[in-house]
Amino acid sequence: MQFKKRLGLYFSALLIVLLVGIVLKDVFLKETTVNPLVENEDGTKQLAFDAKLTRLDESTTTFKEYKGKVLIVNFWASWCGPCQEEASEFRDFYNNKSENVELLAINTTSVDSIENAIEFQESYNLNFPIFLDLDGTLQKSFGVVAYPTTFIFDSKGILKNKIKGSMNQKQLNDYIDKL
Repeated sequence: MQFKKRLGLYFSALLIVLLVGIVLKDVFLKETTVNPLVENEDGTKQLAFDAKLTRLDESTTTFKEYKGKVLIVNFWASWCGPCQEEASEFRDFYNNKSENVELLAINTTSVDSIENAIEFQESYNLNFPIFLDLDGTLQKSFGVVAYPTTFIFDSKGILKNKIKGSMNQKQLNDYIDKL
């Protein structure tokens, strides 16, 4: 009987320690996570350049690496038919883009997989930067509810366009020419 009481106390203590650890982890992670899309006082949306990006090899960087360029940020999934249709269009666009434009493709890894993202990149011979949204944080912050969804930011990081659905080279160039 005494043994069962001790075992119950140990188990309860362990459970409390685990719960406290989870709460503390959430508190500290929220403090270090930068929301990538913030609203300015004038109602425009601004890219937070300090927001973290995870590359296919799982190394990290931030949007700051691309600061000063027109940014095309595309959310996609390997199983998405329209994403597959636009992959070669994005590749060709990237190969012919101007120096002041950058295309960043973000795989919605929380509903896909790293392996599928790598296979997709190889299958379509994509040479533009591809990033992983491992936990869905970027997707939620950007308000992405369908794939593909593309965001176009001017060189100051101000959101100029949000396009739901697949795009082609001509459409991408038209949006960029209007900036």
